[in-house]
Amino acid sequence: MQQKKAPVTEHKIAFIPLVLITTALFMTLRNMPMMAETGMQMVLLNAITVFAFLIPAALISAELATGWPQNGVFHWVEAAFGTPVGFTAVFLQWIQSIFGVTTIVAYSTATLTYAFAPELGSNRYYITLSVLVLYWAATLINFKGTQTSEKISGYAVSLGVFFPSALLIAFGIFYLFSGNTIALDTAFTTTNWVPSLSDTTSLVFFMSFVFGFVGIEVSASHANEVENPQKNYPRAIFTAAIAGFFITLAGGLAVSLILERGSISNINGALQAFSAYLEVFGLSFVTPLIALLVAIGAAGQVSTWIVGPVKGMWAASRRGLLPARFAKASKNNVPTALLLLQASLISLIAFSFIAFEDVNLVFLVLTSTAVLIYSLMYLLMFAAAIRLRYTHPHTPRPYKIPAGNWGIWILGSIGVITAISCFVIGFIPPPALPVPQSYFETLMVIAVCLALLVPVAIWFCRRKQLRHLTKGKRPE
Repeated sequence: MQQKKAPVTEHKIAFIPLVLITTALFMTLRNMPMMAETGMQMVLLNAITVFAFLIPAALISAELATGWPQNGVFHWVEAAFGTPVGFTAVFLQWIQSIFGVTTIVAYSTATLTYAFAPELGSNRYYITLSVLVLYWAATLINFKGTQTSEKISGYAVSLGVFFPSALLIAFGIFYLFSGNTIALDTAFTTTNWVPSLSDTTSLVFFMSFVFGFVGIEVSASHANEVENPQKNYPRAIFTAAIAGFFITLAGGLAVSLILERGSISNINGALQAFSAYLEVFGLSFVTPLIALLVAIGAAGQVSTWIVGPVKGMWAASRRGLLPARFAKASKNNVPTALLLLQASLISLIAFSFIAFEDVNLVFLVLTSTAVLIYSLMYLLMFAAAIRLRYTHPHTPRPYKIPAGNWGIWILGSIGVITAISCFVIGFIPPPALPVPQSYFETLMVIAVCLALLVPVAIWFCRRKQLRHLTKGKRPE
């Protein structure tokens, strides 16, 4: 008699791994140098960011994910505004990750070379080759499923983000209380603490602060895989948001204590600070190890971003919005065809580092493109949260923003205003841009138009096959 196989137990993500996955989506040492460049203004800019973006994004994501846990942003916006708009939202989330992740991979490769060959960090051929190798390797590893991605995120964030951040903060505290001369101007004056709204540089910095915390909603794509999602998902997203805020702010202050404003690298500023501290403490030989750990942290962030946004596109594929081959998944429940498409697109974008001699210019353009596209996605997400309170008032929401409809209107409106503000600011060229302003603005307009036109074109091409989705009751 043939023995029956034991049923396979579906892997569930526990609370701590979910916190690490969520944290890996947005927290990185890369944000700390940018904060340090603002001096004491970082305190107020961080506080504004918390109330203008982090709290609305975290609370609204928690309500939407516990009320509609199926497919993240795609299902949230679809339930509010219909399938075409839902598909546009998830497409925006996905395509911005193509640009954003390319910069993260390039950052990790530049970081890795900092200790032994810093000139490679600006070598366009090295950056391109490294992006291709690292991203394809991470993609193939993620073919093994969520459990593998969870482990990578956990180890990478612990070793490459939490530990170096704690070490940097500890160095800063020890340096401060050892009586050393600090580079940070702490004078209690208005100009030193309060950013000027008339200064476009301050506006660009504010946008950078906000987008240091984007991605917190992406972990909702794992909501169906979470143990007790009604309880654990809101707890995890709040924990990640609080930890990310305090660690990033403390890290930014630590960088500013030892590095002069104007001398901080946007790419390797954190390692600049480590090198300076280690030299003061007579531990310069540790620098290569720190560089390796920071690179590991960035690589772990890449691994998390590979699977997160693509799951929303996978949900759209299963609804017929993309060709059938993209709806298929492997035995590990991984949408391999979409992952391969994603890796191919990132490979094409990686060659932009070769097309332009200035590596920093490519970084700036890719980052600004991601910011503009993501702003539109957040605009749709915040608007959807408000609308769903009226169109689906009886849908169970195990976590619900307090104060009734007033609460959702206040947080949603703040989020909408922030998203629109960041979209407008995104057209302002970053400081020291090595090309004419009109050139930068033209590139941004083209990128935004394409990001909006592509999902609309896909919808129109497939609308005949999808008419049944728009008839009758909207998706719950």
